[in-house]
Amino acid sequence: MSVKIGHASIDERGKASGGQAGDQTGREVFTRTWYNKPWLKVIRPKSSTHAEKIAKAMEQACANNNIGYDQYQRTTLFSAAQKVKFDLSKVKTKVETDCSALVAVCVNAAGIPVSKDIYTGNEATALSNTGKFTILTDSKYLTSDKNLKRGDILLGSGHTAIVLSNGENIKGDAQKAKQGGSASSQKASSRRLQAAMEKSNSVVGIYRVTASSLNLRIEAGTQGGEDTILTSIKKGETVHCYGYYNVVKKVKWLLVQYMNFQGYVSTEYLEKA
Repeated sequence: MSVKIGHASIDERGKASGGQAGDQTGREVFTRTWYNKPWLKVIRPKSSTHAEKIAKAMEQACANNNIGYDQYQRTTLFSAAQKVKFDLSKVKTKVETDCSALVAVCVNAAGIPVSKDIYTGNEATALSNTGKFTILTDSKYLTSDKNLKRGDILLGSGHTAIVLSNGENIKGDAQKAKQGGSASSQKASSRRLQAAMEKSNSVVGIYRVTASSLNLRIEAGTQGGEDTILTSIKKGETVHCYGYYNVVKKVKWLLVQYMNFQGYVSTEYLEKA
């Protein structure tokens, strides 16, 4: 599965301003596969904790259709987000943002104060000045998604986005670091992720775990035993599905992103967040 990114793009009429508040089409603020814009810089959080919070905030924004696109009302999301302590899943009023204003909201959601008024022209400087980011300009970060990390911020001419999944060159290292030396999870991380055979927009979204502990697996189903377990997810934590899944014994197993992991979880233990 290709690296996913999230961003604010354009209003429901294909214009930069003047539309209705909120996401009218599901494509004003949304996730998509990485593309070569081209990008000019990658702004990488120094802390993995900050990176995860930035990515999670973007996922919440993309899943919340109360958040739409409008350059002239770009800071209305920031004001609404402040009222709910930057938990973007709790924004209940119709508001607007644009690509750089949304990045500002996500960075604040990670606990890094930055002005709501940043724009693509000063974004790199503003984020670098916090001392919490590294600016990457090597071509391997700009022309391919292989070396990107979840939580990276992509900056191009007039546009910016946030990376929501790891590139293939760093998946293994990230997974091993999270697994804490578990023999079974190391076996799982050394195996190739099972390909998803189904895709539907109806399963796209953020899900909350309802079981006391839910195993994230390298393949759909439990037939592989412990050797397919990447990690366990605690009750109440959330995962993000981009629409891909497999069916095992009439049960949908969603291919999801959880922190630095990509794997399958059973829908029997999930609820829409």
